[in-house]
Amino acid sequence: MGFLLSKLLPLLLYPLGLGLLLQLLGLAAAPKGSGQGSDPRSSRRRQASLWLSGTGVGLIWLGAMPLTSRQLIWGLEEQAAALTPQQLPRADAVVVLGGGLRPALPPRQGVEVAEGGDRLLRGVQLVRRGLAPLLVTSGGRVSFTGNDPAPPEALWARDLAQELGLPAHRILINPGSRTTAEEARDIGALGRQRGWTRVLLVTSAFHMPRSMATFQQRSGLTVVPVSCDYQLPGRAHYGQPTVGNTLKSLVPDAEALYLSTVALKEHLGLAIYRLSFKPWEPWAPG
Repeated sequence: MGFLLSKLLPLLLYPLGLGLLLQLLGLAAAPKGSGQGSDPRSSRRRQASLWLSGTGVGLIWLGAMPLTSRQLIWGLEEQAAALTPQQLPRADAVVVLGGGLRPALPPRQGVEVAEGGDRLLRGVQLVRRGLAPLLVTSGGRVSFTGNDPAPPEALWARDLAQELGLPAHRILINPGSRTTAEEARDIGALGRQRGWTRVLLVTSAFHMPRSMATFQQRSGLTVVPVSCDYQLPGRAHYGQPTVGNTLKSLVPDAEALYLSTVALKEHLGLAIYRLSFKPWEPWAPG
């Protein structure tokens, strides 16, 4: 129940959930019946209703603007780019965090790669380049449906890595972790068992700042970030704004609302880590 609540409650802090909640509160605050405009209590309730509903609509609109989502995503991806070193050192293992794959359940013919599938592809590439002898696929089963037939994501990722040509003896799995904090804890324990000192951490760029904060606090390992799956080109490579582009950036868009939500989740998690733990430092060769 605690894990379920940890997934559900934050939804009310993101633009869609919070905006709808404010609109519901606005409906509840609206005066009942026809009422008389001269009634002070009715007038105050009507004003409160309009304010709550308008704020809810405005919040959803703001989160759904491409202009907003770009700024939020850039704020994370620029940090990730700065964290990732130009020359990667050798390490004891490449750790690929869960996310970005779909299980081989019918009618699919095998494991399928979604938006974040760059994580696994990048991890396999690093092992093939000889930067580490082992690939660790991570990710548990996160499902709230009964009798879900999908195995933990770490197993699908292992299967796909083998299909991509990586030998089975060079792949380890971490199938029990459902959150980034649990991944940091469990991979840290795996590293202590095997005598590791350094790992290459592969995840999406927007997820990297929070992942680094988590792993540096919880894993006990030296963690070298390897960011991938960038959602946007850098600001300098985005192009010059035009009238059409500016207008389009102000009109609500479903994909922009999704990206804003993803970015806010990461910014919120990162803020909590910075308030709860000692400051963390970017990895530096030494």
